[in-house]
Amino acid sequence: MFGKLGIVDEMKDKARKIPATPVGEIVAHGDAEIGLQQISELKPVAGIDIVGPLPADLQQVTVFSAGIATVSKEPDAGKALIKFLASPAARDEIVKSGMEPIATAATH
Repeated sequence: MFGKLGIVDEMKDKARKIPATPVGEIVAHGDAEIGLQQISELKPVAGIDIVGPLPADLQQVTVFSAGIATVSKEPDAGKALIKFLASPAARDEIVKSGMEPIATAATH
């Protein structure tokens, strides 16, 4: 990302990857001034200000998929959950969590 922004040299001694602790927590504790992480991971962290998403050309979109194991003991419950998560009824909660619902959902 720093390469796309043209700031590799400026950031080389300042930026670091955080392997385990959520980045928002590092910022909230004052160990970093700025952090980059999925909005859904930042929203639950108290003590930080979320200034917004990165520009579209810097985004790395993660698409979540759902399936049911062939040996599932409750396949109907799994199908009902997947159907609900893909429905308009779940949209507000998905957005509130910092994620974006898919535009159209397959409900097979």
